[in-house]
Amino acid sequence: MSDRGVVLVHSGVCDSRMWDGFDLPGARRHELAGFGQTPLPPAGEFSHAEDLEAALGDHPSALVGASYGGFVCLQVAVNRPELVSELVLLGAPLPDHPWSEEIQRFSREEERLLEQGDLRGAAILNADFWLEAAEPRDRVIAMQERAFELGSESEAEGIEPEQIDLAAVTARTLVAVGELDKPDFHLIADRLCAEIGAGKVVIEGAGHLPSLERPEQTAGLVREFLGG
Repeated sequence: MSDRGVVLVHSGVCDSRMWDGFDLPGARRHELAGFGQTPLPPAGEFSHAEDLEAALGDHPSALVGASYGGFVCLQVAVNRPELVSELVLLGAPLPDHPWSEEIQRFSREEERLLEQGDLRGAAILNADFWLEAAEPRDRVIAMQERAFELGSESEAEGIEPEQIDLAAVTARTLVAVGELDKPDFHLIADRLCAEIGAGKVVIEGAGHLPSLERPEQTAGLVREFLGG
């Protein structure tokens, strides 16, 4: 890889610990507010994308985003293209995607558990829904429960766009999706590739979190794309 920076942005069901065991020399982790060791502001509005832009400074970086982290990276690639040299999207969502009934049922059940205050139950629901590999399950439950705890302690509101202008992405982009991921994310990956002009890779044996479920395979793919 070149000497430009590489920044890893975790998914919305994990935190920066999801990159443990992900072999990408020189990469640094960006932890979103409300996850892991990074609390939310107590109140008011905040933007994950603006926080990431501020963390990048003035020098272009390659951004690697897992799931929701990919959505955050996409926002930066559109809003501040000069900061993004390459973009790797691993199971990234899009806000205007028409979600399937399967995803909507999951969201309703998650909301029900959170309204009851059952943070652990909601964390278990997420791990069981998103993962195909059994090994990371306990790790995902712990990371997701921590995020729910931080969210319950804050009244802050995240500000996000309802649409992304994918045609505005200028960074060289790789789109990857787990072979066993939900059909919605295969459809989104196809749309990302078509509208950005990106290459697509399907990661064998992985579900929604390939960097966690198939870290060696996924890290090798990213290293190859970044030229290292």
